[in-house]
Amino acid sequence: MENLAPNDRVVAVNTNLAQPVYPGKNYQPQLISFPDGPLRRDRVYHVLSVENRSDGGQAVFITGTRVFLGGEEIPWDGSRFRKVDCLKGHVPLKKKFTAKPPRSRRDAESGS
Repeated sequence: MENLAPNDRVVAVNTNLAQPVYPGKNYQPQLISFPDGPLRRDRVYHVLSVENRSDGGQAVFITGTRVFLGGEEIPWDGSRFRKVDCLKGHVPLKKKFTAKPPRSRRDAESGS
């Protein structure tokens, strides 16, 4: 897993909100709320802060995408996100559409 840092640009690679956070021992799913809406797969997010966990994982706070557990803001699990720069070689690029110049009427009549 790559290490995230504040101000990194990231995208969500896991948008399943069934278990959205680094839950801790008192996890109760009915207490979780997302006041800013769910994670979006194609949206770029910015890391506000990072907490390193004792198990080697990271918990991250993302700007504009908060998650609350029982009224208290808690971090997202860092394994849900990947740095945008790390994805450059893995994201397929769309082919650019180039319009062909229109054929002139004279060319169309002559068949060339």
